[in-house]
Amino acid sequence: MQPGTDRALSRLSRSLLDLLSLLFKAASCLNRGIKALRSRSFPQQFIISVDSLSFGGTGKTPLVMAIGEALEARGARFALISRGYRSRHEKDGIRVQSGHSFLDVGDEALMLKARFPNQEVFIGRDRLRSIAAATEAGIRILVLDDGFQSSHIRKDLSIMLVNPAHPYFYLRHFRFLARRADHVLHYRGDGSAPGPEDNGYGFAITGFLDAGGERVEIGNAPLIAFSALGDNGRFARDMERFNLAAFRSFADHHAFTSGDLRSLEALRREKNAAWMICTEKDFHKLRTILAPGPGAGARRDGLQDLPLLYARNAIQLPDGFIAAVIDHAKRKGLL
Repeated sequence: MQPGTDRALSRLSRSLLDLLSLLFKAASCLNRGIKALRSRSFPQQFIISVDSLSFGGTGKTPLVMAIGEALEARGARFALISRGYRSRHEKDGIRVQSGHSFLDVGDEALMLKARFPNQEVFIGRDRLRSIAAATEAGIRILVLDDGFQSSHIRKDLSIMLVNPAHPYFYLRHFRFLARRADHVLHYRGDGSAPGPEDNGYGFAITGFLDAGGERVEIGNAPLIAFSALGDNGRFARDMERFNLAAFRSFADHHAFTSGDLRSLEALRREKNAAWMICTEKDFHKLRTILAPGPGAGARRDGLQDLPLLYARNAIQLPDGFIAAVIDHAKRKGLL
């Protein structure tokens, strides 16, 4: 096929996707409006909602973790509420425990529980049920991961993350809806840190950890990397700052198999790379494969010997942003 034809097909497919996306956005906007007619307030709670206009890949979960770390540093007790997308308990909801697998509760919820083992994490499609469970547990500070869909829940503070580079068809909502958030942050894809006066945000790799949570210095050793995120390109660009020999993308929330790991190990050997690097979220899914089951004895598939590390990724926010979030909770008398 000629390159000119490729470009024409690309323009045609994007136009079609934009049209279908427009219909989806209209239906979603109508649904939000209908749910908002029966909105409920929770005056005894402080509810923070971290949202995005896109289908994924803007960094909601890293921001949730940054807020959680700030709350925990001040001795606060809080609950993190996620949907548990594609998990066994997405429909009925459940309190996440350390023994759950990502199949039970989803990859994001499992990562949140691992990062905050002494706090509560709830999942479920029904956010009202999760809020009720947190209330019953005596928790008054709640952080909703992607609570924008829940327009029937009134929030004390809403934060919207926007990636201006995402194409129109990748947006789940109309852009004008971002104006309804208390804070709107725009992703800076150039790798620069946010300035003191702007509303940008970015990400930084703060280290590489092994299965035991110990930091590993990789130096300039060659590596391959892979991810299953809503925006794999962002992680690939982050890893290009190191000696990246190859990168492989998987669909968001991909359930990894031992075959995937063997294929990645073959790629590592082909590229003569020293390390395999994945995201923290993906690593928690891979634990199921890497750890032998009860009574399984020594593994014989060689997967336990993989030089696999995960990247600890931190969100970079404007100066004073987290302090402003904390101040909101203080004004409500919860800190």
